[in-house]
Amino acid sequence: MRGFIIRISILLFFVNEGIQGADYLNLTTGYPDNRLIYPVALNARYYYLQTGGVLLPAGTGGVSPIVLENRKGGYYWSATAKLEKTLSQGFAAMIAYTHSEARNLVDGSGDQASSAWNGNANVNGANDPELSYASYITPNKLISAISYRIEYLKYFGTSISLFYEGGSGGRFSYTYASNIVRDGAGSNNLIYIPRDASEINFVNQTVTTTINGVSTNLVWTAQAQSDAFFRYLKQDKYLSSHQGQYAERNGAQYPWSNRVDLQLKQDFFVNVGGKRNTIQLSLDILNFCNLLNKNWGLVPFYNQNQILKMANNTSVVAGGSVNPTFQLNPWNNTMLTKTFSNNLSYTSTYSIQLGIRYIFN
Repeated sequence: MRGFIIRISILLFFVNEGIQGADYLNLTTGYPDNRLIYPVALNARYYYLQTGGVLLPAGTGGVSPIVLENRKGGYYWSATAKLEKTLSQGFAAMIAYTHSEARNLVDGSGDQASSAWNGNANVNGANDPELSYASYITPNKLISAISYRIEYLKYFGTSISLFYEGGSGGRFSYTYASNIVRDGAGSNNLIYIPRDASEINFVNQTVTTTINGVSTNLVWTAQAQSDAFFRYLKQDKYLSSHQGQYAERNGAQYPWSNRVDLQLKQDFFVNVGGKRNTIQLSLDILNFCNLLNKNWGLVPFYNQNQILKMANNTSVVAGGSVNPTFQLNPWNNTMLTKTFSNNLSYTSTYSIQLGIRYIFN
């Protein structure tokens, strides 16, 4: 059994110092989502950096600066338990379980400071990151293998192995389909998950759909969208257990998935210069269970993580009396009904590969 591994990391934090003027919503109607929000007017929320280091309001030229800082708080740890045994008569077996967790301040990806700053999911804007789950961790993983090898008739050897891997395939975030904080970053503001219909206001929207080559405009009423939204919340394990809270960055997890690989190896022994060399043929069937049954070995993936879009973004101001209104974000021109579907790609299909090699002794 392996011991615990604990790692403490210092992460780069991307800060756009060119933003000003944010305030909490503090809506007079007691609206439950009281996050930071920036003014609508560009010159009320941006400073531009001019030559000589002078900060001036937006519209006067220059560029908005990005400042990189070191921040503490992120960490990673994992624990693994493993059993391995070589059995009699050519059998061997192994099983291992790993649990991992990592949290960081900035989980965005990008090839430069601005794109990394834009890509970090948040509640109060990209300048106010929260310590939350990292996306690159598989929280739970179970692997096992069993093999059998036999040599016979002096010139032949046969091996067969089965490899199993199961686990929850990672994490993802629930964000709005637009930047409701108005900080100039990407559409990465984490949603507020309402307790009930009294905490979110839907408005009608018109969705264009094409049936048999004919485009049709459908009106989704506010009530129909509200009903569909709360049905979706009820079937979603993460959202239904966090109502009345902000969604966490990478708080939602993919379901557990299973995969079995099969390997066959046939050895032919040849005597060269008094030494035994080997010609080996191999057959690998990856995701073997999918070959046996098309419904096995499938990997789930979320249908859409941006399930809501704000309809009146420019009308909502801090301390104002206008509540945010929302619409469902269409998925394939329909109302979303379930969180996951099978990822019908290479990850969910079987594949076969053949190999040949010559082993010198």
